[in-house]
Amino acid sequence: MNTFNFSTFPNLKTERLKIRQANFEDIKAVFDLRSSEEINKFVATKRVQNFDEAKDFIITCSEQYQKKKRVFWLIEFENKVIGSIVLHNVCLDNKYGEIGYKLKIAFQQKGLMTEAMQEVLKFGFKKMDLKTIEAFTHKNNMPSIALLEKHNFVFQSERRDRGFDDNRVWRIII
Repeated sequence: MNTFNFSTFPNLKTERLKIRQANFEDIKAVFDLRSSEEINKFVATKRVQNFDEAKDFIITCSEQYQKKKRVFWLIEFENKVIGSIVLHNVCLDNKYGEIGYKLKIAFQQKGLMTEAMQEVLKFGFKKMDLKTIEAFTHKNNMPSIALLEKHNFVFQSERRDRGFDDNRVWRIII
């Protein structure tokens, strides 16, 4: 049963991480994550070009949260923003959402995104009562594919991400 109603933002915590709402004090951190060529080399979405666009992205995330369509978190490790994770395209009626994530290069391969993903998946399935979560990842993004497989996502060989020919669809259903 859905115990989450979007009235209070769900800040999460793990052993090593704070997974929290973005605010205007995070404009530089959001800019760094969403403008980096290296972090986004497998991501086809538009990169932010300046701090104003980073601020607009935070506003959009807040508006989408109010519409019950997106929960966008920043991932904090040792009091520094190191990444982001999101449940978006949420449809509570269909018990569906999509997950996306970014992590600064220096923090990859340390189990941090695994930790964040476990917490966000638990939140999505237990608190939001989602039954299906999908991820769209580039066919050559091996670390992302390994992360999805580690969390029991299943490759959907018959599906394609419309408009993004190199992306592949992965799904977990409970």
